[in-house]
Amino acid sequence: MSFSNHLNIQTSNNPFHKTLNCPACYVVISRFMDGNETKEILQTLKRSLDGVLLRDRSSLNGLMRQIRQRIRDNQGTDKLVATLTDVHFQSLERAQKRAATKLRFAYPEELPISGRRSDIQKHIEENQVVIVCGTTGSGKTTQLPKIVLEAGAGKTGRIGVTQPRRLAATGMARRVAEEMQTDYGKGVGCQVRFDDQTCDETIVKFMTDGILLAETQRDRQLLQYDCLIIDEAHERSLNIDFTLGYLKNLMKVRPDLKIIISSATLDAESFSGFFDHAPVIEVEGRTYPVEDFFLPPGNDEDLSDHILRAMHRMSDADDQGDVLVFLPGEGDIKDATKKLEGQHWKNTEVLPLFGRLSM
Repeated sequence: MSFSNHLNIQTSNNPFHKTLNCPACYVVISRFMDGNETKEILQTLKRSLDGVLLRDRSSLNGLMRQIRQRIRDNQGTDKLVATLTDVHFQSLERAQKRAATKLRFAYPEELPISGRRSDIQKHIEENQVVIVCGTTGSGKTTQLPKIVLEAGAGKTGRIGVTQPRRLAATGMARRVAEEMQTDYGKGVGCQVRFDDQTCDETIVKFMTDGILLAETQRDRQLLQYDCLIIDEAHERSLNIDFTLGYLKNLMKVRPDLKIIISSATLDAESFSGFFDHAPVIEVEGRTYPVEDFFLPPGNDEDLSDHILRAMHRMSDADDQGDVLVFLPGEGDIKDATKKLEGQHWKNTEVLPLFGRLSM
């Protein structure tokens, strides 16, 4: 056997004669092979499966099963073996591309989760499921992908991160790509409905929980991933609950799959109990001084007029900084936006934000 440090493929004039030269194997396929030669090729390729991605191992194993069946039936295997080596070569090439992707690991000291990094990493290494509970501002969404990477995930599959909303998925993906100093869509990518910014080199993939559920229809074992982070699990939407139930059953089939449940509330014990008493790690959030002011009630004014009156009162007290207004639904947001834009304030931009907003 001859081995090389680089992937290299050479084809002779005979279309059924191919040399596959890679770090794990060296295979020569000729037009006429006997069963023993084919079995030797299969054994060589099987030993190299650790070098390919999880999602490719299933198809390679399927092809090898077909070849073994044809050997038992005394049927020709040349074409199938040629297909197998082609698929195997492409798989090794994808794995090498993924391995060549470099990501930067830096943890902002001002984020509370950075101080718990070692503890979280240790729990991920020792457990299949970990619950991370922390309030908004603790840094869970942006820092957990880095921690699971350092815990060994992302080598044979992607790290998937789910978000309930498209805007959050794309925004967080761009932020993490910037922090890890990689191009958005390469080392860190995102997939939402009608928009897929991922490629073979993508290691961390952000997506909506609906995208992950849709993927279970064509990939029941979710072999694309070796770790899944279910973020904002406390929202308990139908998609999130279905996802958690699916993963609970999948754990028996995929003991290698790491699952991180990220929640912003202290209801983490219910998640822990559902996943057979998985460990819970609590991370403190950042707090800032807050003062409460109450606006006196108005006379028969609707919600948008009430907001406008509050804006005038706040502007009289302090005309600097930004204002965030939480409203019950999309219709209220549009009414308030129209009312505020009609004031034509200087140096002011009114930005509506709701779930159905286009990208």
